[in-house]
Amino acid sequence: MRDILIVEDGFHERERLCKLFSAAHYSVSSAETVSEAEKILAQEHFRLIILDIGLGDKSGSYLFERIKNQPRVPYVIILTGNPSIHLKQRFLDEGAAAYLVKASPAAGNEALIGSICSLLGKPHQEEMTGIALEEFLQRYVTESSRQLFLDAAMQVPPCKRCGKRSYLVSFMHKTQLPPSIEGRVVCAECGCEMDAELG
Repeated sequence: MRDILIVEDGFHERERLCKLFSAAHYSVSSAETVSEAEKILAQEHFRLIILDIGLGDKSGSYLFERIKNQPRVPYVIILTGNPSIHLKQRFLDEGAAAYLVKASPAAGNEALIGSICSLLGKPHQEEMTGIALEEFLQRYVTESSRQLFLDAAMQVPPCKRCGKRSYLVSFMHKTQLPPSIEGRVVCAECGCEMDAELG
């Protein structure tokens, strides 16, 4: 289960929210359209959705109706440019956790993080332990096998979630018998697992 799905068709606003919540260590996915959001929701569960109303393909109201009674999404926050008091009251009456107007103080970074924390609590972070990927490759991996962890430019690829290039190798909690070593390669910044697998 991931923490937050952002459904927002404005590129800059979507990027702002993704970076804001990722930096606060919540797991985040995003969608530009209702159709894209429905595909994501068919595959993953989320603890909270940030939903814009004015989307390109269908109204956010349509998606809200679809998800408000589903136990797989406990909270929906409406984040919109529409300041209508009547619309706000309607969404709150129908179960939205909050109705926030873009560019208002309540939609600012600190206030928004505060709202998320009050609903979800602090993010659950696994304590990341292990050795740096570079050290692991130097000490335990043959030169010909190191390319399995590198991109076409022979560099460690950026994390698919946060873009950083710093990884830890976290070994499975059992006896390791070389040459077969089992473990995970995770981003040292956000904990996202690298595509490459050990073992």
